[in-house]
Amino acid sequence: MTKQEDLDLQEVTAENHGTTEPVEEASSTEKEMANEVEEIREEAKIHEKEKVVPNSTNQTDNARSTIEQAVNENQAYLSGKQHDHEDIVDLIAAAEEELADLRLRKYLIEADFNELLVAYHRYVLEDTPISAIAKTSLIEYFAYEILKPLNDIGLELSKQAYDVWETRYFSINYSLTPQKELMFSFVLPTIDQRYQVESINLMRVSPEQMTIEIDDDRVLALIRHWSVERVFSASQITIFNHKLNQLFAYARKLGFTVDQTLLDNTKPLRLDIASKFPATQEVLDDIFIVTMKNPQYDMEKLDDTTYKVLLDKGQSLQISLKDTTRTDLAISSGDYHRSVIDFFINYEFLVPLMVRKD
Repeated sequence: MTKQEDLDLQEVTAENHGTTEPVEEASSTEKEMANEVEEIREEAKIHEKEKVVPNSTNQTDNARSTIEQAVNENQAYLSGKQHDHEDIVDLIAAAEEELADLRLRKYLIEADFNELLVAYHRYVLEDTPISAIAKTSLIEYFAYEILKPLNDIGLELSKQAYDVWETRYFSINYSLTPQKELMFSFVLPTIDQRYQVESINLMRVSPEQMTIEIDDDRVLALIRHWSVERVFSASQITIFNHKLNQLFAYARKLGFTVDQTLLDNTKPLRLDIASKFPATQEVLDDIFIVTMKNPQYDMEKLDDTTYKVLLDKGQSLQISLKDTTRTDLAISSGDYHRSVIDFFINYEFLVPLMVRKD
């Protein structure tokens, strides 16, 4: 092989294996680049090691501050929750109290007399706590049970006052006394509207003792208003007396004991009563004149201090002069059922023995 051929063969071999002179130069460059990369890596490791580590004291303080802030925020939140909880508890308690009161008022509306009597004992006599509305309703319902017989003369609540019942002939005010009894006062319209008569405190009802007491002094005032002052008519007094006796009869059925009263017309009248006025000679003379004019009447003198007036239908009145300040009377209605009011309305000429102008 010639020298020229040998050179050509070397060039071909170099091209095939990348061993030409330029290839050698490329390999050198790659090595340099690899070295630079390695240096960069080493430098990065050094910088990593040189990274600044935070001061441990500052880190602890910052952490503590963050925790305290979180705790403070939680305390405020929990305090708000507690306040809301208390409000809700109060609202529930108020709602439950109102609901209980409504249930009680519903019970009272539906109650009969015996149930109302038990409620009266508990909430009025024993002062068990109750709302003002419920207590007012209880007393109203109880009063109505006493006044029920007056329904036939138009009993209804007044539109002007909550504690007044009205009828066609008179009105009734009811109120609670300091002794927790019910006082019924009556107002009758006057014949002449220019004159007014104050409410007559007539009937005291004790649910505790189950008694009804009538103030007989007020009954006598009724007689005076009719016979002496002429502000009421005889028919008004008669109707009033009749309706009151209906109340008494109904009250007895409810279990009340009604004290003897001048209004009672359920039986023949046998009554000894003391008048606050003396039987003067003038009064006795006037009675004697009437008995002389009426053939059905008579007047007898039994002794120096005792007179007896004989009336029709077996009725009589005995007069005993005790002293200058009072007179004892013994009234008999024979077989007739009469009250004292009935008796004096029928025999008005005897009224001065019992009632005169103040």
